Amino acid sequence: MYKIARGISKFLSIILFKVKVHNVENFNDIEGRVVVCANHTNILDPVMIACYSKQTIHFMGKKELFDKKILGPILRAVHCFPVDRKGVSLSAMKHAIKILKNDSILGIFPEGTRVKGFDINNAKAGISLIAKNSSSRIIPVYIKSTYKFRSTVDIYFGEPKDYFEDVEGKIDTAVHTEIGKQILIDIYGLGDNL
Repeated sequence: MYKIARGISKFLSIILFKVKVHNVENFNDIEGRVVVCANHTNILDPVMIACYSKQTIHFMGKKELFDKKILGPILRAVHCFPVDRKGVSLSAMKHAIKILKNDSILGIFPEGTRVKGFDINNAKAGISLIAKNSSSRIIPVYIKSTYKFRSTVDIYFGEPKDYFEDVEGKIDTAVHTEIGKQILIDIYGLGDNL
């Protein structure tokens, strides 16, 4: 189902937009546990990332989308899973870590919702916690587009990074939040978007 949905979506994206993909080899050639972390301005963002990469990505999405009669089953069929954004969703975090420990690829929008631009205060500790508990690297991705008909969609893939390589001592919530901030800086820094 994932490959069929990706093929159809890619075909439609070629008709609707002018897509430019930058450094996708950083992602397509990777092996092991990886979290794709991207900015989020439009509901089409996960679709565009999935369309233009060869890897299968398990995206985390807000639980309200999964309550829809038609959309919910489709999202589950393409490996998406729900998260409750109003509280600490331990079940979603456990599921995310399980995906990574199976050497699959996780997709997260670390700001937690759609935003217009960079704000360091949108950084959260959750993504860092997931990466640490699953010994995963993170690939930052930046998407730039208005998503208007025939507009350009630029997708920038960064290099995989171990955010804990130089961290010493106890890793508490404050440290995880600081790592979350660095992840956002790396995302928006792609293509000089800070």
